[in-house]
Amino acid sequence: MKAQELSRKYATAVFSQALDKWLTTLGAVRDKLANNPALSKSLQDSAHAFSDKQKELDKIIPTDSDQSIRNFLYVMLRDGNIGSLAEVLADLEQMIQGGGPQVQIAHVTTALSLAENDREQFRQKLGAKYGQNLELVFNVDPAIVGGVVVQIGDKVIDGSVANRLESMSNMLGVR
Repeated sequence: MKAQELSRKYATAVFSQALDKWLTTLGAVRDKLANNPALSKSLQDSAHAFSDKQKELDKIIPTDSDQSIRNFLYVMLRDGNIGSLAEVLADLEQMIQGGGPQVQIAHVTTALSLAENDREQFRQKLGAKYGQNLELVFNVDPAIVGGVVVQIGDKVIDGSVANRLESMSNMLGVR
């Protein structure tokens, strides 16, 4: 077995073990909240004091849970987001299946639909620059006139003709 394969094997084992504790605890809390709508509503009620809600939450968190998991749940409770726990778990499970949170999504928008070989060129160029864990989503928007707009997270690369025309209009003072 190659060194890289071996290190990946060990890293996967650690990743699975670490996440298993989180998934088990968060899943147990999610299930208890789903089975007790009154408690779920009470924990999301901003009229109740945080300390009271924390005591109620502590009653449904498994006693053998790590403090870091408890702290995470307390933050969700404090921020009024404990009702989103099911969605957080669903996103976490999706990340696990996709190879972890390092998977990024690149939205590539063009004026016309791209042929498969053009899409593959985008995959290769963006993958080389942003890593191979990049998932591309292709969109068509005729309003950009031509060129391409790429969004990866909060970064936007706007090479559209519409953007260039707007920039030239601004430079020339034409409105």
